Parts: sequence; C-alpha cells; structure tokens
Amino acid sequence: MTPASRHNHRTTLLSPEVSPASVRDDTERDDAATREYMRLIASIHETWDRLESESNVSVMPQRYMMDAIVAATRHGAQVHMPPTDLGPYSLSEFSLRSLVRQAVDSVDSAYGLRTTFQHAEAPSNPAEARELGVPETISCRISAHVTTQHLPELAQQVRDAVREACYGNLGLSPIVNVHIEDLHDDD
Repeated sequence: MTPASRHNHRTTLLSPEVSPASVRDDTERDDAATREYMRLIASIHETWDRLESESNVSVMPQRYMMDAIVAATRHGAQVHMPPTDLGPYSLSEFSLRSLVRQAVDSVDSAYGLRTTFQHAEAPSNPAEARELGVPETISCRISAHVTTQHLPELAQQVRDAVREACYGNLGLSPIVNVHIEDLHDDD
C-alpha cells in the first residue's frame, strides 16, 4: 500500500461525511420501504382472497391441471425401459411396483410390504423432470408366514419370482434384494 493510498483509506474511515443523522435517514427510508412492501403484499393477499371467495376463475385451479397433478401423484414418475424392436417405451412407477408386488405375492407364504428401486441415470434432456432411468436394483421388503421353515429359501423364491417377472414382462434382469421385515400368521 502506498503512502498516498494509506492516507486516502484513513481519510475515508475517519471522514465526517457519515453522520448519525444520515444513518438515521437511511434507517427511516429502509423502514418506510419495508412498510410499503408489506402493505403491497397484504393488498395482494386481500385481493386474492376476495377473488377466491367469489370463485373467480383467474385464481381457481383449473380442472385439467388438478387432474394432471392427481394422475402424476398416483402413478409416480415415468420410468424408461430398454428400447424394443418397435421403439422406446416407458411405464409409470405405479405399474412397475404393481408388477413386483404381484410377483412377491405369488410366492406361497410371502406378502409384499414395500418396494424401492435404484435406477440408472435418466436419459439426457428428459421431457419431464420426474423421469427415471431403467431400474437396476429392486429392494423388496416382505412379510413371511410364521410357519415358514426356511427363511433364506423363501427369500430366494421371492428373488426368483421378481427376476422372472421383470425379465418376462420387461426384458430386465435387475439385482433383487429381499428383506424379511415381518412375520404374519393369517392365511
């Protein structure tokens, strides 16, 4: 730092240009701006509430949008599958879970409780934000009947049933993890 710049720096720090009165003026301007901002926000809320109570269409959710939201929530994300000879295709998470659930429940003494998936990376430039890649690992949490004599064998039967369903229906051979989470005694 040169002596001249040091002098300027000291002069700026000790400058009487920033007076308590100017700080007070800045604070008052900030407070006034904040009050005006809050008044505008309150006005927008009042207008919105009034329009909503009048069932004004400009603030009401559109039926087609609500239907799309409900369907997307119910069916889950779009899961990309390996392309077939006829072209690419995808299915919903709901469809994939249903396929796995049927496979698990088809094994005597087993009930499917929960299923999670680990997916490959989604294709680049997805059309929707909720797109997933091909499922690589399927984790099944099941309940086994209390009379089951050999739990590892039951887990293997579930694993085989899920892999068979995935290969037969989707052309996939994912890793299948099975966790026996509970025992049940109902038939």
